Amino acid sequence: MGGIGIAKWFKLALVQTIYWTAFGVAGQYILAMATALILNENFPGRFIFRTAVLIPIAMPTVILALTWQWMYDPFYGIVNHYLNMFGLLHEANKIWVGHPNSTIWPLIVVAIWRGFPFMSLMLLSGIQGISPELYEAAKVDGANVFARFWHITLTQMRSTIMITLILNIIWTWNSFDIIMVAGSNWGQVAYKALTLPLLGWIEAFRWNHLGRGAAVSVASMVAIIGLLFWNARRELRAVTE
Repeated sequence: MGGIGIAKWFKLALVQTIYWTAFGVAGQYILAMATALILNENFPGRFIFRTAVLIPIAMPTVILALTWQWMYDPFYGIVNHYLNMFGLLHEANKIWVGHPNSTIWPLIVVAIWRGFPFMSLMLLSGIQGISPELYEAAKVDGANVFARFWHITLTQMRSTIMITLILNIIWTWNSFDIIMVAGSNWGQVAYKALTLPLLGWIEAFRWNHLGRGAAVSVASMVAIIGLLFWNARRELRAVTE
């Protein structure tokens, strides 16, 4: 593969890594915030639900990826079965993953499922650290549920949210096992599901281009370092202000 070829693959992998990270972390945050708000309420069996949320964390990533690969199976998977049952899919044996033309979007669902439990626990700890007196005072002033959430919950949890998002962005950006296991077919990764970590691995260990693989890995690391540097400067400005 020549220089033009690796440049093309790098651009494709970079764009898909951004999609993979942005939509994956956004989905994790939305699901985690909703879960944290629910688990913060007092209701019967709350301990059971809090324990159930930890299942994706407790499962080894390879087992989780293989489970989702089976769920996406075009012939025996439950995804096609239930989508066809509810009339949401008109293709009996749709191939979601493992095909050369498979996209990264089904794998983003797996990343959301894998990453939201940790984020929900972090957000739950932040919510429980907010003084109930703030909510009581807001109720007296006539603030509705949305106003209390927007002006109290999100404001008080600003640092917790940012730290959690940064951690999940780093982990999702560098994720390798989910795409490699759930999104490949006998080690053949779909080019529409190629990300920078996979490109670095393929270049170095499949095509024996160690220099290019190292270059891809360094470029990916530089992007993460840039994100960390930006977040550190933002936090320092917030402290000084």
